[in-house]
Amino acid sequence: MRRLAAIAAVVVAAATLTAVLLSASAQGSSTASFDVIFDNARGLVAGQLVKVAGAQAGSIQNVTVVRQGSGASTAYRAKIEATIDSKFTPLRSNATCTIRPQGLIAENYVECDPGSPPAPVLRGAGGQPPTVPVQNTTNPVSLLDLFNIFNVPTRERFTLLVNELGIGTAARGRDFNDILYRANPALKLAHQVIGILARQKTELAALVDATNTIAQQAASHTDAVQNFLQQASTLAGTTAQHSSNLELAIQRLPGLLAAAQPALQQLDVVAREGTPLVQQLGVAAPFLNQASIDLGPFAEVAKPGLAALSSALTTAIPAIKHTTPLTEALRVYTTKSLKKTKLSGKLYTSLQQAGFPENFLGITYYVAASLARFDSTSHLLGFGVENIQNGACIPYATTPVPGCGANYGSAPASAVARSVRSGSRARLSSTVGSGTRARVPGAGTPPGSHRATQEASQAPASQQQRQQQQPTSGTTGALQNLVNFLLR
Repeated sequence: MRRLAAIAAVVVAAATLTAVLLSASAQGSSTASFDVIFDNARGLVAGQLVKVAGAQAGSIQNVTVVRQGSGASTAYRAKIEATIDSKFTPLRSNATCTIRPQGLIAENYVECDPGSPPAPVLRGAGGQPPTVPVQNTTNPVSLLDLFNIFNVPTRERFTLLVNELGIGTAARGRDFNDILYRANPALKLAHQVIGILARQKTELAALVDATNTIAQQAASHTDAVQNFLQQASTLAGTTAQHSSNLELAIQRLPGLLAAAQPALQQLDVVAREGTPLVQQLGVAAPFLNQASIDLGPFAEVAKPGLAALSSALTTAIPAIKHTTPLTEALRVYTTKSLKKTKLSGKLYTSLQQAGFPENFLGITYYVAASLARFDSTSHLLGFGVENIQNGACIPYATTPVPGCGANYGSAPASAVARSVRSGSRARLSSTVGSGTRARVPGAGTPPGSHRATQEASQAPASQQQRQQQQPTSGTTGALQNLVNFLLR
């Protein structure tokens, strides 16, 4: 059983290896077709070799003649249909092909370069295989063509050419030497020009294509071209008539450019620094457009308001004219009072920071409380009328004074009435504390005591001041001291 399993494993491995080899050979034998356009076939026939990068890649399948172009540019060329191994593909758009001989007298073959990878892959169009165009193919001169020179009539023509060339160059060696010597700088410059043209061949090709396009457009607009030429002729004639002025302007142009250089530099600075502003304007442009669109409906809506405003201004202008002197006076006042206003502002700020409003209100409260009478029910700020000539009852006293008194219900109404009817000037007096009375002449006193009151009023002022300044104790004493300080 083990022997049979080993034999089966060997058979399976052999079959697998055979399948891999067959698939590899099948893949290696796959081919790809392509066409090459030459100016002439140069003796190429079906079955000849096709080499890619020097390696044998395939063979020629057919050689046919194709027609390219139309009209005057019609040309007949040779198309080589070839197949190569797929491992030499793909061909690219810059692929080139040429015809080469196998030996001195052997048959020819096609040598191709597949092109470089940066170029795009060459692909077919319209069901045709990829085609190498004629501009990417060459037909070098073969040795057979060289040998054909010695055949008649080519030999006779070549002989005439050599003879004429010999006659033309006979005894002119020095001249040829000078020509070659003098041509060296020109050849060097020509080499530089050719190098520049080679580097700019893409631009030149685009220019040629554009020239063809312009020529086609000009051909279809002959009237416009003729008009342009006529206008150009007129312009050239006018320019010729003013050649002296143009020459003078050209002579002055360097000075103008030198004078304009600072302005151009400033313009360059403005252009560079104004770029951010222009960018911001570009961002704001849609919003400005929207604002301009919305401005029309807004103006329509605002027309009634503007009309009303016009009538209001018509009415207000005379009033404004009448108030002009007052406005001028206010302006003069504000100008002159500015310093004092600033000083007052500082004063008010300082007083507020020092607590003046609160202290002033406190003093007012305490003064009012000290002048108020009170009983078991409430407080009352009382006033009485007294004779200004009777100065004995004016000063405050801490003890009863004969002839002066003002208590609730203690003064007969007749005494007060007599004092009012006396026709003398009156003044206000208030009672301080609960036990202190304002002196009212004749209030609760007999008629004969008025003289004693006048004598008491004539007491020395120093004694009265001492009585007023005498400190007292308790709440009544504090209020009395505050009143004495205020009346001092």
